[in-house]
Amino acid sequence: MDNEALPGYPGTRGMNFWEADATLRDVAGPMLTPQGRTRSSEFGALAGRTLDALIDKAHKPENLPRLVDGAVKYCPEQIEARRHLARAIYGGPGPLTLTERMTRAIIANYCGEGGITCPLAMTDGLIGLLEKRGSAAQMREFLPRLKSDDPEWALTGGQYITEKQSGSNVAANETTASPNADGSWSLTGTKWFCSNPGELWVTTAKTPQGVVALFLVKRKNPDGSLNGHKILRLKPIGGTRGKATVEVEYTGAKAEMIGRPREGMVLLVNEILSVSRLHVAAAALGFAGRAVLEARTFADWRLAYGKPLTALPAVRTKLATMEALHAGMLTAFYRGLAALEAGDADAEALVPMLKVEVSMRGSEIVREAQLLIGGHGILDDFSPLNRLADDAIVNEIWEGTHPILAGHAAKALRRPRVLESFLARVSDDSDEESLERFASMVKLSRAWDEDERGLRDEELVAEAYLLASGF
Repeated sequence: MDNEALPGYPGTRGMNFWEADATLRDVAGPMLTPQGRTRSSEFGALAGRTLDALIDKAHKPENLPRLVDGAVKYCPEQIEARRHLARAIYGGPGPLTLTERMTRAIIANYCGEGGITCPLAMTDGLIGLLEKRGSAAQMREFLPRLKSDDPEWALTGGQYITEKQSGSNVAANETTASPNADGSWSLTGTKWFCSNPGELWVTTAKTPQGVVALFLVKRKNPDGSLNGHKILRLKPIGGTRGKATVEVEYTGAKAEMIGRPREGMVLLVNEILSVSRLHVAAAALGFAGRAVLEARTFADWRLAYGKPLTALPAVRTKLATMEALHAGMLTAFYRGLAALEAGDADAEALVPMLKVEVSMRGSEIVREAQLLIGGHGILDDFSPLNRLADDAIVNEIWEGTHPILAGHAAKALRRPRVLESFLARVSDDSDEESLERFASMVKLSRAWDEDERGLRDEELVAEAYLLASGF
């Protein structure tokens, strides 16, 4: 289709993102069954031809989420885009493997976060949490709706964790939980970042014993009245704007505890945040894949001095560098998926490492694509790159900043069983000298004091990523 900002430029809308991205197919394809590859192609067509247009329309200023009578209202295009993604993930004849589900998450993010992939991440985490630790009543009531694609009946999960005074230090949260006679709890306090505010969310609060426990909250009571909370405002976030983020005050919200009180932090990290962090890496891969695709399409089309940009050595080198970075990101990510599906110990290090290293490179690749395209690369009516750039920096910050997550990954790598599992996973693509040098670095890091770990854990994790990415 013609582009308003540069007539005649075909752009990337309407492409089958799976078929158009040979790097994605080369890395992900061997990890999927033949049927999985076929379904990925079908979803690639849906993302490029349907989701992309819906998301672009939903992000027009007049169509962004609004706060109306104490509830978040979305435009029809946003609702339709969410329905398409829910159907693709949960509407098939059987559950998808983790690898196929995350491949679809990557492809969906070729459209940017879009207001659809953050809700998917939170819904995925909540489904896993309830399947593992939910009560029989919670599973009966919520799981069918969380897995539904019916926009009138389905639920998506939200996360109301962060508080203003504590940030990533959830243990310093001040929201309180008081027990009720019927076994439920009443929550009081303010949550500062509440992602995907809808009908159901997971949240944290301190019991009278000072323990941070995990809770499930419904927006409405059985009689239809608001359940003890109010939305204070929409957060003016610079990216991921298709999905609302709000501030919420609990004024006695009725909640159900998940698990036991002292399991709250463990369940939060292992069942909620770890899933979200994996989706953050998937989002960065989608942003990077679309950016490389847009840059390559533009460079093949645009003439400079009578030749396509790809005839220029500097442009060819830049594109090759971007594609190599993207291939490394994908390689590391699918190694992480393999570790998770096998239940191997190195997954403990790979998930936080992927969140840090892949999200950082995703932002870098989007920026490089904009620079390669030049002035048109920063026009909102030319390509989705501006929106992807905004989403990418939010994506880097979400679910923990780099030093925090690098600390988690490094702590895991210092465990002998994790290090052994990690070295075995990367051994095929790494020479013996590199493996021995990294193992020595990890062993030396066990003697670092707290300050040195704070200064050097990111360096350690960056080295681990280079091994995991095969570069």
